[in-house]
Parts: sequence; C-alpha cells; structure tokens
Amino acid sequence: MRIISSVTFVLMMAQLLCADGTKDNVPDSVRPVPPAGIEINATDRAELNEGLFQLGERIKQLRASNDDRVHDLLPDVEIFHRAVDVALADNEYFAPQDVDTAKELLRVGTARAEKLQAGDAPWTTQTGLVVRGYRSKIDQTVQPYGLVIPESYTFSGKDRFRLDIWMHGRGETLSENNFLGQRMKQVGSIAPDDTIVLHPYGRYCNAFKFAGEVDVLEALDHAKQHYRVDDDRVAVRGFSMGGAGCWQMAVHYPGLFFAATPGAGFSETPEFLKSFQQETLSPTWYEQK
Repeated sequence: MRIISSVTFVLMMAQLLCADGTKDNVPDSVRPVPPAGIEINATDRAELNEGLFQLGERIKQLRASNDDRVHDLLPDVEIFHRAVDVALADNEYFAPQDVDTAKELLRVGTARAEKLQAGDAPWTTQTGLVVRGYRSKIDQTVQPYGLVIPESYTFSGKDRFRLDIWMHGRGETLSENNFLGQRMKQVGSIAPDDTIVLHPYGRYCNAFKFAGEVDVLEALDHAKQHYRVDDDRVAVRGFSMGGAGCWQMAVHYPGLFFAATPGAGFSETPEFLKSFQQETLSPTWYEQK
C-alpha cells in the first residue's frame, strides 16, 4: 500500500510540474515575467536617485512627527518613493515613458510631503482621480490603490455612496510605478454615476490570489476609513485576469458584495495552451477519470 501511494505521489508531482505545458518547463524557452527592463542612461538614473534621496529625507522628517494625522496619511506619500525605488532597484522600467512616469511620481510625492509637513492634505478632499496608500498588515509595506471619486461626492455630507471594485487584467509590465502612473491619468473601464470606484493593485499580477486577495480587502478597508461607503452597496467587477479575481472574491466573500460582474476570466488549460502557445496537452489516463 505504501509503495502504491509513493508511486501515485510521484506521478501526481510529475504532472503538476508539467501542468502549464511542456514548453514552459524547458529553461531556455521560459519567458521571464516580468520581462527585463531597459537600460537607463546615467543622467536619468542620477536624477531619479537624487529625487529618491530628497523625498526620502522628507519622509524621515514626517515619521518623526508627533501628529497622528501625519502618520495616518504618510503612506499616501510613501507609495511614490517605494514605486520608484523598487522599479529602479529591480530593473522594472520597461519603456522610456516609464522613466518619465517615475519623475512625475517623485514630483507628486514631494508635493504631498511638503503639504503634509505644512499640516495640509488636499488630496484627501479631491474628487476625480486620486491615488492612496496604506500599510499592509502582511509585511508592513506601503501598498497603492487608485480611486475615482464622483463629482457628486461632498466631503461635508452624510449620505453614503456605492463603491465598485474594479480588478485589472494581466499586465506583465504593471509595476507599482506604472500602476500609479495609470491611476493618476486614466479613469479606467468603468465610471458609474454617483459611485466610488476602487482600483486595487493586487500585488502585481497574481490573479488577486494570496497577498493579492488580501490587498483587495485591505484597500477596501482603508477606503472605508476615509470615505462614506455604503456597506450594502459594494460590488466587485473585473475582466480577463480581473474577471477571474472577481469570481474568486465573490465566492470567498459572498456576504461582502451586493453584486459581482466578472468578464472572461480563466480558461481551460488545454484551450489556453492551444490558442496561446500552440501546444496540445495530452492528459494521462488518471487525470481524465
């Protein structure tokens, strides 16, 4: 019995290792995700490093503050430093415009730091496109998310607003740097009237699983602390990878959402490999039982 169990285990593990298609298990043909970034010229690198240093010094000063509100809003500043710093350290600038985005993030982050040092935080009462940050309970890192605050939202009011979570699709170059750049300029796929739209980052492109799933919950919790969200009108939506994430969140937390509208999502492995990698999957007999 023990021998049969051992053989079964070995067969199962062999199939798991090849579950994504045989080509994906040949080292020379594996495509790195994310792809390697571009070479950054010395001038741009020096400018980014100087901007990171200056913003980092302001963040240190803010951390030393005795004002609770400063500490509460500090992640809204830190997300810009982290996004640029991580991309620079991990070679995650994939196109020249990504470097331009990084420079803009440093400018916005520095402007926010200056405002916060002066006791002001105008982005917290801003409608339209707003990027926010929170400190994750998982690893204490600051994580970004985007918001679309409708023009009908009044910060002095008492009425609560519907909130739709939009889960993004797969994007292999969607670094934190590029995510923030998008969320500062693009409304996105949905913008219902009188509705707050929350765009979680999801810790890159893990289909909103594991830490990505927690990111959705933490971003939603943070948004509820700062905006009047109607708990009875929180919806989850998404397309492609985001559609798969939408299904997952709705199934895992059915009591949290009043509606779920997934688009597309994951496909069956044989169909995916045939369409995207021109491979034919041949399952073993025990996989087909």
